[in-house]
Order: sequence, then structure tokens, then C-alpha cells
Amino acid sequence: MVSKKKARGKARKAAKAKKEDDVDNDSSMATAAAQQREQEGSLELQMQRLSIDTRSRFCMHGFVPFPEGHICDRFLHLYLGTYDANASSSEPPTAIFAAMKAVEIKYPEVLCDSSKTKQILSYFLMEGTHHILNGDKKFARSTAARIILLEEFIAYKVLKTQGVMHVQKVIEMMGTDDHTLVSFFRKRITCSCLDKKYREVKSIKKIGVCNNEKCPLPGRLVERRSKMLCCTRCSNQFYCSRDCQEAHWPKHKKFCKEMAEENAKFEQEMRIRDNSN
Repeated sequence: MVSKKKARGKARKAAKAKKEDDVDNDSSMATAAAQQREQEGSLELQMQRLSIDTRSRFCMHGFVPFPEGHICDRFLHLYLGTYDANASSSEPPTAIFAAMKAVEIKYPEVLCDSSKTKQILSYFLMEGTHHILNGDKKFARSTAARIILLEEFIAYKVLKTQGVMHVQKVIEMMGTDDHTLVSFFRKRITCSCLDKKYREVKSIKKIGVCNNEKCPLPGRLVERRSKMLCCTRCSNQFYCSRDCQEAHWPKHKKFCKEMAEENAKFEQEMRIRDNSN
């Protein structure tokens, strides 16, 4: 028979062993909980990074999609369809003008609605920005030319803030430098997606295109656009030199006269409008 003293000793040992087991269990549970929290924190961080990467990768650059069947959606389908139909057999500027003419006839109410034209422009800005980020600069230039023609149309026919459409800008954009191209989209989009690309190209000198088709320069490209000569009568044609300007005059003469008359008429109308106010 076990004495009371030995029984108490065994009880103390059992209690001590149980306490040590409880401590070990608590420590293991605490470690497991800490590891779980760390994993959850890491997972949360990964999800945050994924969310940021996804927003960056699929940024719409300010464009808000409109519902399928919306008049702006139909406008774009006609515009792009007409452009594609003409691009296979003509130069891009010709295809752009044909597309613009088609939507002017079919959807004049869109072109006269500033909120809708803003939506259309934001779509083209998104498209052009995607092209730049993907390295498709040829398509980016074509998209920029579409934007320019639409902006010129609105300023000339809708807002009536200028006397003529400067269509030469459309042609120049088709052969513009990377600096001008990236800057064109960067200053129009609402995000910072082109900031890095702009830093890569901002050292490139801006070039211009001489309007004389027989210009001796390669590609008729002028390295410093700010040094080009402008026709002082119509303000719509640019040349690399006085020689090229004089050589192009027989062809430019009629167009220049028409542009100058339109500008003069517009300025007179503006003076009358200002006086009446």
C-alpha cells in the first residue's frame, strides 16, 4: 500500500507534467496562430499587389465603356468599319476622312453633343495609349490622327471657334516623331500610364514635315520643327526653307486663297458677334 507521502509526491509530479504539457500546447498554438496571421498578411499583401497590377495592366486611361447598342457604340462601329473598308485601298489619311464623312452624315447629333464627343474621344485616347504601351506606334499615330480630325471638326463646325479645319495636322501626325506622339496622348489621358514612356522619349527632337512634295530632305522631315517657315497668308502650310515654299506655291496658291478667305470671313463674323454683345 502506497503511503500518503508518496501519493502526494506522485500527484505533484503529475500536475507538473500536465502544466508543462499545457505550456507546450499553448506555445505550439501561439506559434501556429502567428504563422497563420503571417500567411494571411502575406496573402492580403499579395492580393493588394495583384489588384494594383491588374488596375495598371487593364487601365482604361479615362474611358468609361458605354452599353452595347448605345448611339456612341453605333457611331464607333460605323466609323471603324468605314475606316477599315477604305484603309485597304487608300492611304490612312484618306481612310480617316472617309470615316469622318460617314459618321457626319449618319450621326450628326453625336457630333453636336459635347458629352458624346467626349466619350468618343476618350475611346480613341484609350486605344492610342494601349498601342503606345504595346509598341504599336504606327497604329498609335493613326489613332492620334483620328483624334485631331475629330477635334478640328468640333472646333470648326460645332463650337465655331476657328474659321477653317487644319487638316494638315492630320497628315503631319501620321509621320510624327515619338516625342510628339507620346506627349500628344499623355497630356490628354487622366492617368499616369505614359509617364515612364514619356521619360524615355522626351530627349528626341520634335520633327516636322515639309509640305513641298519635292522637298530634297529624306522623307521631307525637318529635324527642328520650331525652325520651319509657315505660310503667313493661310497659316496652314509649313516648309523647311524659302526655296521649298516658293517651289510649292503654284500648287498651294488656290488652296491658300480659299483658306485665307475663310479665315477672313470668320474673323469678320467674330467681330460682329462681339459688337452685338
